[in-house]
Amino acid sequence: MSSGIYSVLVTYNPDLSRLRQVVAALVPQVGRVVIVDNGSRGAAEIGALASEHGLRFLPLPENRGIAFAQNAGIAQAEADEAQFVLLMDQDTVLQDGAIANLIALYRSLEADGVRVGSVGNAYRDGHDQKLNTIWRAEGRRLARRLPEPGRESHAEVDTLIASGSLIPLSVLREVGAMDAALFIDLVDLEWCFRATAHGYRHFMSLRNIMDHTIGSGRLNLGFRTVTLHAPIRNYYLVRNSAVLAARDYIKPAWRRFFARQLFFYILIYGTVADRNLTRLRLMLRGLWDGVRKRGGACPISA
Repeated sequence: MSSGIYSVLVTYNPDLSRLRQVVAALVPQVGRVVIVDNGSRGAAEIGALASEHGLRFLPLPENRGIAFAQNAGIAQAEADEAQFVLLMDQDTVLQDGAIANLIALYRSLEADGVRVGSVGNAYRDGHDQKLNTIWRAEGRRLARRLPEPGRESHAEVDTLIASGSLIPLSVLREVGAMDAALFIDLVDLEWCFRATAHGYRHFMSLRNIMDHTIGSGRLNLGFRTVTLHAPIRNYYLVRNSAVLAARDYIKPAWRRFFARQLFFYILIYGTVADRNLTRLRLMLRGLWDGVRKRGGACPISA
């Protein structure tokens, strides 16, 4: 356990049995944990779980978005003079020793003179057990590859998912906290891009593979598989892709990627996914709001 690490665990209507696994794996590896709940229906049960483990519990009266909740937890870590923040989702189970390994990786890179923005863990998706993809901008194109845990201990990446990422508080003070206007989706990527623009780099450890579940399922298109979320999330994916495509501190390869992706989302989720007409309505509003740079919660219902 490292007393200088403050974990911010955000919840929203979680599966309580899964959350118990998350907490059991997390608590022995960090100094303190705050559970920030985003207006869950079962907030009392989440609070009881926090109390059972001696954790701080911060219930928000309504869903303010993952970025707002993360920032609320980061403020607690700052007030308690933590050295690092470890961001966590409600469905990510860490392996034993994962955080000690991240600290060791951070210290090694720091000793080599690297300006480290964040370090995180590779993960296997709970739906298909596949390893995550590593993405790097190389000039005007994006290169992608799979991690090779047997051949490399870590890899430099352009972005990390928020869950399981370890960030020094000193970096957050310089770069700023999460962009609450994005609400949810692409929040972690945007922060990584912003940190990169400040001269920081990001690294993924391949020693302790996390168990992490993204979305509610998979949609097999034949030529590729895409992640399914609740329809409301398609609004945020399209809107925030449009927003990030217009931000000049993001590398051109990534900006083009977001511009392409938002139309891919509209085509696929608006035609072959379940509730496709609902998704299409939400995505078209997301595109409109993204072009106008409107942030916050989705203004229409699903």
